Amino acid sequence: MLTQKRKEAKKIHSIHVLPNGVGFAGKIKAGGLSLQFSFTPKTAATSNGKLVLTGVVKAQLASGRQRVANDVTATLLATQGSITSPPPMPRQFSESLKPPLPTPSESLPLTDSTGHLGSVAVMYLRLSPLDGSALGVPADLSAVQLNARLFTTSEIERDLHWLYSALVEATQGEHKNERLAADYLDAINRILKM
Repeated sequence: MLTQKRKEAKKIHSIHVLPNGVGFAGKIKAGGLSLQFSFTPKTAATSNGKLVLTGVVKAQLASGRQRVANDVTATLLATQGSITSPPPMPRQFSESLKPPLPTPSESLPLTDSTGHLGSVAVMYLRLSPLDGSALGVPADLSAVQLNARLFTTSEIERDLHWLYSALVEATQGEHKNERLAADYLDAINRILKM
C-alpha cells in the first residue's frame, strides 16, 4: 500500500511592515505569489502592561483582488530602542500629555536616547492566528510576528510613533505611570478613529 505524505503549507513566522497612515503595510511572498499586506488598527488597549491593537488585516494580489480578516489583534511582545532622537511631541497634545521629567535613575546612568529621551524604533507584535487560505495566502499564518519598523514619513505617523514610545515608557519603563498610560491610550484611540 502506498501512502502519500500531505504537503504542509509553508509557515510564515514574521512579516516586516512600515507605518502607512494609522496602520502598517508590507509584502508577503508565498507559493510564488507576492501579496500586499496591511494591518490597520481600529482600537488600542493594554493587557498586563502590553499594548494590544485590534483591527483589520488585508492581503491583496497584484491583480487587485483583496481578502480581509476583521478583529485581528496584535499584542506587543517587545520593542527595540532607537539610536536617534524621538519624534516631536504631537502639537495637539503638547500641553495635555506633557510627561513629567522623571527623577534621575539610581540604577542606570541616563544617556542619549534612553528613558524619556529615547523612542521605540521597532515594535514586535504577535498577531492572533490568521487563516491563510481565507486571505488568499498559500501559507500557514497561525503564528505570525509583525515586525513594525517605525520609519515615519507623515505627521500622523510621527504622532503615533511618539505616542507608542511614550506608552511603552509609561507601561514598561523604570518609572511606570498608569495615569499617563491611560492618557496616551486615549490619544492613540482618537487618532485611530480619525
